[in-house]
Amino acid sequence: MIAIFTKDLTERLRYVLDFCFESKGCPYKVISDLKEWEILEDTKFNYSNEILDCDYAIDPSGLLSEEGVDPFLKLDKKDNRLYLRESADPLSIIFYIISRYEEYQPHQRDEHNRFPSSESQQFKLGILKEPIVDDIVLRLWKKLGLDYSDVLERFECVPSFDIDVAWAYKFKGFLRTVGGFSKGKVGERLGVLVGGKKDPYDTYGEILNISTQVNRVICFVPVSDWGKYDKNIKWENPHYQSLIRGLNSTGGMGLHPGYEANGSLEKLTEEKDRLEQIVGHEMNKSRFHFLRFDLPNSYELLREADIHKDYSMGFSDNIGFRAGTSFPYYFFNLSTNAYTNLLIFPFAYMDGVLKDKLKLAPEEAEHEIREMMDRVKKVGGLYMCIWHNSSITDRDEWEGWLQVLRNTIKWSLEK
Repeated sequence: MIAIFTKDLTERLRYVLDFCFESKGCPYKVISDLKEWEILEDTKFNYSNEILDCDYAIDPSGLLSEEGVDPFLKLDKKDNRLYLRESADPLSIIFYIISRYEEYQPHQRDEHNRFPSSESQQFKLGILKEPIVDDIVLRLWKKLGLDYSDVLERFECVPSFDIDVAWAYKFKGFLRTVGGFSKGKVGERLGVLVGGKKDPYDTYGEILNISTQVNRVICFVPVSDWGKYDKNIKWENPHYQSLIRGLNSTGGMGLHPGYEANGSLEKLTEEKDRLEQIVGHEMNKSRFHFLRFDLPNSYELLREADIHKDYSMGFSDNIGFRAGTSFPYYFFNLSTNAYTNLLIFPFAYMDGVLKDKLKLAPEEAEHEIREMMDRVKKVGGLYMCIWHNSSITDRDEWEGWLQVLRNTIKWSLEK
């Protein structure tokens, strides 16, 4: 137990304290009475401008006592230290990053209306590939003399799979099947469709094998209607439903909301109802298709749809830690200044970003993956990554990439 002195326990401050301490197994109590503070024998953390006897003190920057969003507030870096308004207050810096403060400020969006990595202050400061928030928390624990060893033991790798297209050739209906022959690989298509050959996207045995090596894997499946960016098998297809139930039986399963569902409660709840109908139980996990979400609106839609866990926090055009952390954390809505119950699970990398956006060869990708993993191991976080059933075929453009995933798992199990 630690005691924290503050004159003003705001919603923002409580949010940061919970993230830094309570969520990592260190309970705390807040004190605002000076006489009570003087007789305490707990570890003492003074978060005020008062001069008090304590183990560690921070002079607040003021951000955690504010409401609303300052459109000009920017993260800065000098002499290898981060600052906000010339203040190095670590709690304010943590709040700025994990609340995604910059995503509420004016910024440019990409062609899919997403917040791109180029707009991120961490990217501009060269710290995107570092779990910088976790590093700050670890330093704070050390300043207070707290034992962080139990947190380090929590390290875990959680691979996840987006099933954007369940099969390359099978079960696509007459028109799509006929039209597919114009795209080439006629012999292969015929071999799968009439010759009994295995569909190249049928990598579910590999996913099942991976699920036996780690504590959990999570598969995100779409059940949206057909569209320009939604190309999967019809959700009513009995073969697809059987596949979904099979993947669900391996452990983790989540909804992969369609391209338009990030802005429509009607579409989101319809898709959630479809998936629950297929698996026969409540579904409370989600990852937006195309990682297409907008803060705070998309996250509030998830809450309205009774989805309590989201796995979309990362970039579609870069690797690293969008929210500066590898730990799950709760969504804070800056528009309403409210601490919510939506738990966010950030990821470190996505397969297509490594290959298509960063143009890395498998060996180069492995270097980046291991470097980030080593950083996460040093803070005891979750190392989450996104793959697709279509990217672990170990053939054509994805030749050699299955081994990248296997090595990710192998390295995560090393002590």
